[in-house]
Amino acid sequence: MFTFIRRPFSAILFSNSGAVLLTTVFSTPLLASDLPPKKLKNMVVTANLTSTPETQVGSAITVITAKDIEKQQVTYVSDILRTVPGLAVNQSGGGFGSLTQVRIRGAEGNQTLVRLNGIELNDPSGGSEYNFGNLLAENIERIEIIRGSQSALYGSDAIGGVINIITKRGNQGFQLNAQVEGGSFGTYQASGGLSGGLEDKIDFAVNATQFGSEGISISESGSEKDANRNLNLDGNVNFHILDNWQIGVTGKLVHSNTETDGFQGGIGSVDANQETETHQKFGRVFSKLSLFEESEWLKWDHMISTNYSENKRDNFKNNSLNSEYDGRNSKFAYQTNLFIDTSDFAQSHHTFTFLLEHEKDAVKVKSSFSDVDRSIQTSSYVGEYQLDLFDRLFISGGIRADNNDVLFKDTITYRATLSYLHKETDTRLHASYGTGVKNPTLFELFGFSANFQGNPNLQAEESQSFDAGIEQQFLNDRISLDTTYYNNRIENLITGSGTTSINQKGRTHIQGIEVAMRANIINNLDFTGSYTWNSNKDANGVSLVRRPKHIASANLNYGFKAFGNKGNLNVGVKYNGKQTDFAFDPSFNRSIVQLGDYTLVNVATSYKVYDQVELFARVENLLDENYQEVYSYAAKGIAGYGGIRISFEPF
Repeated sequence: MFTFIRRPFSAILFSNSGAVLLTTVFSTPLLASDLPPKKLKNMVVTANLTSTPETQVGSAITVITAKDIEKQQVTYVSDILRTVPGLAVNQSGGGFGSLTQVRIRGAEGNQTLVRLNGIELNDPSGGSEYNFGNLLAENIERIEIIRGSQSALYGSDAIGGVINIITKRGNQGFQLNAQVEGGSFGTYQASGGLSGGLEDKIDFAVNATQFGSEGISISESGSEKDANRNLNLDGNVNFHILDNWQIGVTGKLVHSNTETDGFQGGIGSVDANQETETHQKFGRVFSKLSLFEESEWLKWDHMISTNYSENKRDNFKNNSLNSEYDGRNSKFAYQTNLFIDTSDFAQSHHTFTFLLEHEKDAVKVKSSFSDVDRSIQTSSYVGEYQLDLFDRLFISGGIRADNNDVLFKDTITYRATLSYLHKETDTRLHASYGTGVKNPTLFELFGFSANFQGNPNLQAEESQSFDAGIEQQFLNDRISLDTTYYNNRIENLITGSGTTSINQKGRTHIQGIEVAMRANIINNLDFTGSYTWNSNKDANGVSLVRRPKHIASANLNYGFKAFGNKGNLNVGVKYNGKQTDFAFDPSFNRSIVQLGDYTLVNVATSYKVYDQVELFARVENLLDENYQEVYSYAAKGIAGYGGIRISFEPF
């Protein structure tokens, strides 16, 4: 049994897709994967409903690239998210594949919306949260993290922010790559991919990754190893039927087997013969059409898309099936964007966007104590306006109306952002304000566990948040420093009360400071760093668990040449401050305990022995730190890995 903050996480994800669509010349969040990687440079597709230059975004944003992932040699997406300001990562045991939660700016894990190529990954049968435990970092082109409430654009689940993952697409010609690695804890990973394109009429990319490990005991009190096996398949194909018309399909399949441990009051996690088998499918079909492309002052784009995700998780105890969870999400969307250029007046540009969505969440649960088949539906209407003035001032405003099921009231959320460039001093001011909403989950409404009773009278959680910051460039952009203050107020917080959930009276207060820095110290020597101070109290004045007050990271990367070939050396340091968690006595009465702070040091190096062949190696937790991210769950000690990477492109 896992210990959860306030909503048990019950499953992971699975999706399939099918339908036809029409859309926009500029990629939208719904079309995060529709632009080739080369067109994404210095553009973000998540901050607004149309792609936007990064310097024009008023919200706080971090972009992680494929090069960042490769240099640090991370295995899981959650590993590199630890370097992002404002994010707290907690893994229930250092075993591979175990439950991994990500919280943005002190918000709950299920108040973070996670997307992959425009597909929502949050699991309806898992407390509407996404478990990062099975998400490998292979074949990812970029990750965009937008912090602050984004419900006006994305609806429920986005009180803390949005994490948008974009996989690689093919370019002209053909590219082939493969890599294998192995190391500590009986760990191995093998992956391979093929991508390409033909005469600007079609592009495609497919990738497969197989991961396995004997693991460690995820229980601090245990000794039995908890193994993990994980197969990830993903791909996309895009047909450019006309110069202004594109149709595409993207999808991802995940199959994993993860050995887990039990839970005992008074001790916590204990050795047990338990296993979770997960099947995930994610899919999306889209079509986009762009009109008036020859016009100098007007463009009009249309898009229709359909997404479908399904997650099935089977839990086994003593080799017998104990419970089955199946969470599904389907969404249909139509979006139109109107771009008007009035540059003769104040160098102004206007973008008008209208978005219509219909979404359905469904859950099926079967166990010895529950047989549930429930669903909820939401229809949404979204409008956004963006204004650019004098190539210095960039303003956006958005509003969303969600027509919910009869179980809880309809909601309206809104958002405004501002970015101002003072070019003479290389200074950028940015700010955002927004309201957010988190609908009750199907588990909270109906319950499907032995010791929990649903509460159909729950109302949505509501938030008001703002942030303001200043980004300063030094020495001709060789150094950048961005400092942001944020403040969030959450009402109707859903919390556990005995064997059910209730809306907590009063407000939860969260505030903090984020600092992000990058520097090109000398040629080929780069530094990035981040620091977050977070203060949070619920309506009763109690600090929220698993939200450390201090989080920091630093990364130094050096590219070098030796014997005529290129190499790379990367050193990363991650600090996680003290935090609280829940502990349970033998009668399962809950109390709060404090977990100590810890520092992780990782070193990674690579060397190209030939243009197409690269050797790489890394050491994780170099200082052999002993720590816990979740009470009573163990973390991995020092570990080493090495491998070879082969790539041929183009041919």
